[in-house]
Amino acid sequence: MKVTIRKIAALAGVSRGTVDKVIHGRPGVSDAVRAKVRAIIEEQGYRPPAHHRAPEEKPCSLSIAVIIPRLTNPFFQAVRSGMADALAQYQQCELNVEYYYCDGTNINELLSILAYIERRGVDGILMRGSQSRRLCDRINLFADQDIPVVLIDSDIPGCKRLCMVGEDSNTSGRVAASLLAKSIGGEGEVAIIGGLPDIAVHRTRLQGFEQVMRERFPRIRIVETIYSFDQSVIAYEKTDMLLQQYPNLRGIFSVVGCTGDIGQAIIDRKAQNVKIISYNFTPDIVALIKKRIVDFTIGLSPYRQGSSAMHALLRFLLYREQPSSAFLEMPLLIGIDENIDMLSHNQYL
Repeated sequence: MKVTIRKIAALAGVSRGTVDKVIHGRPGVSDAVRAKVRAIIEEQGYRPPAHHRAPEEKPCSLSIAVIIPRLTNPFFQAVRSGMADALAQYQQCELNVEYYYCDGTNINELLSILAYIERRGVDGILMRGSQSRRLCDRINLFADQDIPVVLIDSDIPGCKRLCMVGEDSNTSGRVAASLLAKSIGGEGEVAIIGGLPDIAVHRTRLQGFEQVMRERFPRIRIVETIYSFDQSVIAYEKTDMLLQQYPNLRGIFSVVGCTGDIGQAIIDRKAQNVKIISYNFTPDIVALIKKRIVDFTIGLSPYRQGSSAMHALLRFLLYREQPSSAFLEMPLLIGIDENIDMLSHNQYL
């Protein structure tokens, strides 16, 4: 089994922080304890990862793995762009970054990628979370080996990640509910079209939306919640069926992607009185705003997510700098007809 700081600390009967001080030659440790820890380090043949080495051992080399959905999703194109720009700011270290693309709901594939990464050797991991006990346990094993994991966009409850970067998804769902209610005059039938039920961020958006509708808008009735599984054809067909089944439908909350396909079904059915509240500033959503089918869209700052996540990981690996918070919250930006061109053209949002 790989020797870790946790094991060194347990053998020496001290905290991991004390071992870290010994490795870096920092004050605050007695000579006797320092000698004991160093003896155990030598005895166990422990070699600190690049992010634990003292400054005089540089230049260092770091290996980072990034696991995100495929770049057919414009959101993750912007996330990767933010990561790339953050990487360019760290010239003091040789950085080897490998990207792996995986459907977030395919837990077996995610676990296979993580096992492959571990065999190759890695100093840190950036990935999108998915709600799975097995995935949580796997990330905890990385944490026990002193390999930090930063989660992007969606959390994994209970796991030992270094931090999570993304939106306050419950709040964004509540904001979406309020915006949709305003769009339809506070009454009528609405539906929810979700993406992936096992992605935590999608579930909590949905929960926030439902809470506000129950608490504040009793004259609005949620008639159905359906899932597109982030597939364009499914999103279109299910929206078309929804419009047939509920001819008096007033609004749709599009929880994730495929909003363009939902909007196209509305156009094809000539149901332009149905209003959509969506996420992101992608070209399909810009077009629907200009056609007045989407009244409001919520931006989630994907570029900032990618940049902030990469900065958090590299600052920890290079300087042992802890993130300012376990949850680095991104701002929610509201796009409407009057500002959507500006928002959609700003690549740094």
